[in-house]
Amino acid sequence: MSMRITTHMLNEASKKAGLPVNSSSLLDYLNNDKGNNSLLNSLQNNSSIKTEIQNKKLYQKLKDAAETLEDAAKKLGSDKSDNIFAKAKESGDNSEVVKNIKNLIEQYNVAKKQLESDSDSPINAYYAQTLRQLASKNSEALSAVGITVGKDGSMTIDESKLNAAKLEDLEGLFGSKSEFIQKLEYLASHISDNVSAELKSLGNQYGQDANSFSSYLSNKYDWRS
Repeated sequence: MSMRITTHMLNEASKKAGLPVNSSSLLDYLNNDKGNNSLLNSLQNNSSIKTEIQNKKLYQKLKDAAETLEDAAKKLGSDKSDNIFAKAKESGDNSEVVKNIKNLIEQYNVAKKQLESDSDSPINAYYAQTLRQLASKNSEALSAVGITVGKDGSMTIDESKLNAAKLEDLEGLFGSKSEFIQKLEYLASHISDNVSAELKSLGNQYGQDANSFSSYLSNKYDWRS
């Protein structure tokens, strides 16, 4: 059922937005069934606007998580001569390697959770499932160094066991030649690309409605005075 906009409602909204009060022409425009129905629906349907804002926030969180996961995988999987595994071998200190592995696992869990929170997106559901399958496939090797894969695909760390793991075992699972780390980096990159496309699509949709309203106001009022 449509809601008719009243003069009082418009005046109150105008005050908050810094627009002219008693704008009868705008009121007529909004209440005119022959007007821009797309714009009218956008302005009246607060739940739709809230949903769009929530989607943007969700996608931005997912984009941040995917990018952080990708960076963590890249750092561990670097094939440079001075990568963190080479430095650990030289110093005999595994602490930096362990620190980066813990960060990787944390970001994996965050990205998986963000993907699963968007139940309306089939592609995000696919990526979440793929992450879970990747972890499950490597669960035995992960468990050997103190990382347990749960039934839901999330990973938990036994810090004492991880700290005690041999450097060669850690490098085999998380280093540059690791299939696990390569696939994780690849997935994170594609998740980030997909989310960027979704954010651009949402931005374009929102921008079209905003531009229509802005154009109307520009035609009705001279804001330079």
